[in-house]
Amino acid sequence: MPRCRGLAETGGEAMVTGPYGWLIRRGLVQRRSCTDQRCDDGIRLDTGGECENCSNVVHIRRARRAKIAAQVDRELPGLSERERRRVLEERLREQVAIEAEDLVWRREQARRDAARAAARERAERERQEAAAAEAVRQALPCEDCSRDQAAGLCEACDHRRQTETLIGEAALFAAAGSADLTDPGSVAAVTAKARTAIGSSIAAAWQEFLKITDVAALEADPEAERDAYAFTAFDTARQAVQEFQTTALEMLGRTEEAEAEARRAFRAEQGRPWFQHNPTGADAIAAATKTADAARGRVAEYLLATRLEQLREQTAALTEPAAAAPWTDRLPDLAARPLHGGTAGAVIA
Repeated sequence: MPRCRGLAETGGEAMVTGPYGWLIRRGLVQRRSCTDQRCDDGIRLDTGGECENCSNVVHIRRARRAKIAAQVDRELPGLSERERRRVLEERLREQVAIEAEDLVWRREQARRDAARAAARERAERERQEAAAAEAVRQALPCEDCSRDQAAGLCEACDHRRQTETLIGEAALFAAAGSADLTDPGSVAAVTAKARTAIGSSIAAAWQEFLKITDVAALEADPEAERDAYAFTAFDTARQAVQEFQTTALEMLGRTEEAEAEARRAFRAEQGRPWFQHNPTGADAIAAATKTADAARGRVAEYLLATRLEQLREQTAALTEPAAAAPWTDRLPDLAARPLHGGTAGAVIA
């Protein structure tokens, strides 16, 4: 029986209450002494014969022992039999350790190669899935104008949306720089003026573009004309944001808060130890002026950020839907309403 040695390893005879479970977990557990999955302790589970792989291993081990023994005899010919056996066993252990380390390294390399191959397959699969998803997305029509093959939003409509956002941002910069934030009318007037100015700039930029392009060819392709106008408006609005931001910072830099901070910074720099001997000299004045300008700019940036936040909060409050009154407040009004004639008669009856 190929399993008698495994049975002995389990402790020999024992009281077995569940034969199947005992056989699977204790008595007939396959021992992995060979790399062949069909081998168990030198016996092939499928044929019952000897495992060729184990036979090869035995031959290899015998050849290795003979080779090392020949090396010992050649290098140390005068050893006694006992000393020769000791040296041989030491060298065999060293060789086995080297081979075991090499086996571990080769298995680790195989594992890494398999992991890299799996990663490449996964990356290729993800690339194909992304390409398929992108192909589906590219086939979607435009949400705004229904143009085919627009990836959900054509370039012209995308530029139009961005232009609207930029115009709103520029209007906020204009209001933050010069409007009275406590007066909604003032804010509305400044933002409307800014929007009108940007609209005029877009119209002027479009006319300049028409002067340097083939108008006939442009008119022959309505989509190209639409795309060109959308990009012109977008580019003009983008420049307007920068201009309105710069103007707002300049105006806020002339406020009393900014001027007061600039004066404090000027005096502080002028009073530095290295300028005490000549605080009104050219070097001291130049350094103090530079420091004052930097302080004025910081205050302007802080004021701009604060005012923009206030404007956005006001805009959000105006666009939020009014909350419905609670039922406790609405029921008295509903109860006071007269019922319709037919309904009233039915209730009274």
